[in-house]
Amino acid sequence: MRARTVPTVKYVVAFLLTLSVVAAACSSEPADNLIGLRASSDPSIGDARFLFAIAEIDGTRRGSPDEAVHVTATSVDDPTQVLEADAEWLWMIQDAIGLYRVSLPFTRAGTWELDWTISTGEGTDPILVLVNEAPTTPAIGEPAPAVATPTTADHPIDEISTDTDPTPGLYTVSLDEALSNGKQTVVIFATPAFCTSAACGPMLETVKRIMPQYPDVNWIHVEVYQGFKETGFQPSPDRLVDAVKAFNLPSEPWVFVMDESGVVKSRLEGAVSDAELSDILDN
Repeated sequence: MRARTVPTVKYVVAFLLTLSVVAAACSSEPADNLIGLRASSDPSIGDARFLFAIAEIDGTRRGSPDEAVHVTATSVDDPTQVLEADAEWLWMIQDAIGLYRVSLPFTRAGTWELDWTISTGEGTDPILVLVNEAPTTPAIGEPAPAVATPTTADHPIDEISTDTDPTPGLYTVSLDEALSNGKQTVVIFATPAFCTSAACGPMLETVKRIMPQYPDVNWIHVEVYQGFKETGFQPSPDRLVDAVKAFNLPSEPWVFVMDESGVVKSRLEGAVSDAELSDILDN
């Protein structure tokens, strides 16, 4: 199995607010351009899914299903490597806040410049993105770490989930058992009570909403932290559960989908739509 390095940044990264926001410093465009905010923490060769948000220069969030965006990505190290795609709007919180998802199958590691245009015709500043040779987390096509996760067979549900309205079916099978029982597996890493962004709860709700449509799939929620019921608990790296460490997550929330053999078929950071998750499970 490919060796991974532990992320050097503090583990819990706010999904949108503290991820790198990089606009090209050399741009000669006016200062009132819209800026792109990178929202994918682990871009790499072999995974085309890239998320970004849009903001005005004063920080006001922009974007909607009615504002179409087209992206052109160019390798800084090899300008002959160019990718183009239309971005799709993805709600994080329905009708409140969202971001754009674009398919960019990066062909080489290194720095890429993402130029983008918006249908409103406003000026935009490019985004610089560092693409890694391999992801920090388990890669698509790689066996998922077979690590045990707590279930309600051994723990009260309020000791293994901070969801205020937990779905019992997410806590009945351990991940290591799920990966070997011949079914597809969906695991979501999220901490509704301690999430550093607004993304954990909505992503978990998406999973809860769609799981009844796929009764033959293993569905697992893994709380990010252990010991959260203790008096004075504070989230910290030494409180991470074993599965989070095994998956080497640089942020939260994440959803991983594994095939019947326990091999990763999709890795989804931050937000996912019903349609996107259904499409992955159906194919």
